[in-house]
Amino acid sequence: MLYTTILAAVDVHSPALARAAIASAATIAGAQGTVHILYVRYYLPTRYSELLSGDFDEREEEDAIADMKTWASEAGLDEARTQIFTRRGRVRDEVITEAQRRKADLIVIASHQPTLSSKLLGSNASAIVHQSPVSVLVVRTDAQ
Repeated sequence: MLYTTILAAVDVHSPALARAAIASAATIAGAQGTVHILYVRYYLPTRYSELLSGDFDEREEEDAIADMKTWASEAGLDEARTQIFTRRGRVRDEVITEAQRRKADLIVIASHQPTLSSKLLGSNASAIVHQSPVSVLVVRTDAQ
């Protein structure tokens, strides 16, 4: 099966995993496909908003996008066929919503080897695999 629209969901706080997901998406997309790179940012509890600088949200997004652009470039992705963006919310929900919105035919995520706690409590990767309406590739790596 040829995948032409790929959503790579990454966590910028795990650069090695993010690089692995983006590199795999780039390889699968080849010279024809489009890769959308998404980082889902954590909710900001309103009670903490007073502790954060006024431009925290913008700086967090800018830093995440800069990292993702670097990793996309390292993977050899063509800027014309790559979209990089962030969302704020629950990882599973945002990834699945974006896959549907962008009509992705594959979601690529990287995940470390599962631990006992992630097997018992679940993980974002597991939730996406179980809920996704499209194919999901989980790139396994020991890197954190």
